[in-house]
Order: sequence, then C-alpha cells, then structure tokens
Amino acid sequence: MKKINKKCSSKKSISLSAEEISKPVIENHELKTLVSNIETQNLPSETLQNLPNSQKQQATKPKDLRIPPEGSIISKTYRGQQIEVKVLENGFEYKGKVYKSISRVAMTITKRQISGYVFFGLSK
Repeated sequence: MKKINKKCSSKKSISLSAEEISKPVIENHELKTLVSNIETQNLPSETLQNLPNSQKQQATKPKDLRIPPEGSIISKTYRGQQIEVKVLENGFEYKGKVYKSISRVAMTITKRQISGYVFFGLSK
C-alpha cells in the first residue's frame, strides 16, 4: 500500500486526505461484496427475473436448517403457559400475528432481547 505523507493545515485538508485514502478501499469492498453475491447465486439473472417473488427469495436465500418445515408447530412451555408458533413460508405466526423471524416471536414473549433459536431449543 502506498504511504501518503501530507501535511494538513486545516480540517478540510484532513477530510480530503482521508477521503482520498479510503476511496480505493471502499470501492474494493463494494467489488468484493458484488462478487461474493454473484458467487452465492446459483441461477443466472435472466432466470431470477422470470421467477415469482417467493421463488426469487428461495433461490437467493437458503433456508435455515434449524427451522422445521413449513406448517410445523413449534411448542414450548414458558412460565406455565403453553406457547405455540406455526412455521409459515415467509415467517412465523403467534397468536394470530405474523412475525418475520423466530427471534422476534421470542422477544415478544419474553419482553427482552433473546435468540429465538435458543429460546425454542432450535439451535444446532
């Protein structure tokens, strides 16, 4: 990496120097992110464009193997109450309300931040 020796006499000069130094790093990071996203997708972009939205999500985001299949009921007794959560295609249903993540359901129940996988005993 090229060492930059500049004397900065004002705050503006410092900002410009920092910006000049960080720009290649930021661009390189964006490129790496783009390349890694392309590598993780197994389908060509033309195929993804022709799929319905639900299939696009499944094609680009692998399902977490800790979560039971769609339609399953996850149950747990918590503080004397029987908790039942239904696994949906794109979320979880608890007391008639749909949540995006199992952790959000666990946080709603316990009223504190907690891992849903740990709370429901789904961790590996």
